[in-house]
Amino acid sequence: MFNPRIVFASLSVLLVIGLIFEWNSSSKNLKLQDSLAVQSTSGLGGYEKISNGNLEIYIDLKDGSVKEAFLFEKQERDGLFKTRLLSDDGLLKFYFKTSVSGFTNSRPFVVDGLETDSLTISSSDPNGNILQKVFYFDGPNILKVDDNLQLASSSFGNIAAYKTFYRNKNKSIDYGVSFSRDHLAYSTTDDVFHDEQITSIRNREDYLGNWVGYSQKHFVVAVFDKNNQQKISFYPPDEGGVYRFGFTEEAVPVQGGYSSSASVFLGPKQKTILESVAPHFKYNLDLGFVYGIGEFLIVVLNFFYGLVGNWGFSIVLLTLLFKLLLSPLQIMQINSMVKMRRLQPKIQEIQDMHKNDQQKLGMEMMQLYRKEKFNPLAGCFPMIPQIPIFLAMFWVTREAFEFRGEAFLWIPDLAESDPFMIAPVLMGAMMYLSQLMMPKPPQTQGMQAQISRQMMIVFPPMLTLIFMFLPAGVVVYSAINMALSIIPQAIILRRVENNGA
Repeated sequence: MFNPRIVFASLSVLLVIGLIFEWNSSSKNLKLQDSLAVQSTSGLGGYEKISNGNLEIYIDLKDGSVKEAFLFEKQERDGLFKTRLLSDDGLLKFYFKTSVSGFTNSRPFVVDGLETDSLTISSSDPNGNILQKVFYFDGPNILKVDDNLQLASSSFGNIAAYKTFYRNKNKSIDYGVSFSRDHLAYSTTDDVFHDEQITSIRNREDYLGNWVGYSQKHFVVAVFDKNNQQKISFYPPDEGGVYRFGFTEEAVPVQGGYSSSASVFLGPKQKTILESVAPHFKYNLDLGFVYGIGEFLIVVLNFFYGLVGNWGFSIVLLTLLFKLLLSPLQIMQINSMVKMRRLQPKIQEIQDMHKNDQQKLGMEMMQLYRKEKFNPLAGCFPMIPQIPIFLAMFWVTREAFEFRGEAFLWIPDLAESDPFMIAPVLMGAMMYLSQLMMPKPPQTQGMQAQISRQMMIVFPPMLTLIFMFLPAGVVVYSAINMALSIIPQAIILRRVENNGA
């Protein structure tokens, strides 16, 4: 037999265990300390540095690889002013390297030219072939790497160019990774967007696509070709537990050798930025199965942000907009509640008359509803369109870079859970208040009535526990939406009571 109290107790225990795990084994303070440590040790490996004011790139002269990359934060938070996207240390091995088949430098690369935002290096192999690498920026979030191979003789053979990421399975330690899901991401001819855990790569896999990379909360790193599809290759881990994935393509023959160029995106999951990178690259902004609704919300939220200059108030305005658009449905719901109250005496009379004959009771109730043109489910209809909107808000506030580190009232970060738990508690309290205001269901006696009463006690605290895990942005949206639903509900029901309905 269904027992709401047992269900609630079981879910509560699971949620509390999960909450304790989140706050302890992956505490935000530990994440911050790790991020600060990585930030303070950047470049200590003797790497050459270039920067464009948005990205900070470190190149290792031993093999010409990009060993570290940092993206500057929108604003400094608790001493953290840049976020690591690539690194090669004890916490995370994740770096990028371009190479050409048949060439292995016999000595470290030497610097041929160094500017603030560009670097040219070169080295030779035992056969006298020379590989020159040029690193420079093509916009705020794109690093270009040009490889130019000068041949000592013309018998070098066919040349393949490799543009490869090297990564172990460790999770990013970037500060503020609640609700984060690190994963491989790529686009192929068969699937415009595919993601999977890196540990799922057990054998070599090859595809055709425009880009391949690695995604985490708020950020994505990928090698891409905007105009042409390239061969995407995945390799299982080596003995050190390092996976490889990237592009393989033919180098372009030029006078005296071959050349190849790689484009690497290192940046935020921001709709307007991702759309211009490569075909289907925008899907790195993971909005789940409600992607279209999420895109619309981002556009509207950016519009409101342009007006008020605060993402929290933008959420408030968005909630007001949806409440206005959905007001006809709420009016339908309130009218259903009013009619339910008006029918209560007749419903009670039928229940008393046929309390021992459930079949007859059901038939009489259906006749009453038909006669009064009343649909007992009408009060549920307004909830249906709110479900996909809520899900889209969850994905948007979790993934979109716009909300990273953005404060609102007492909330320090709309993309993280409310550390003071004020918004979840308010949400639960308002839900309980809303249920108290609802008219009693037709079944005022028996098991169904008992279950209804228990649900009124179970759902608000359960909802509070769930919302403790969610990004504060979606909790703010839900709390304001609930408040805007309660106010007209209370006014209309009070007016009905005063009129004696």
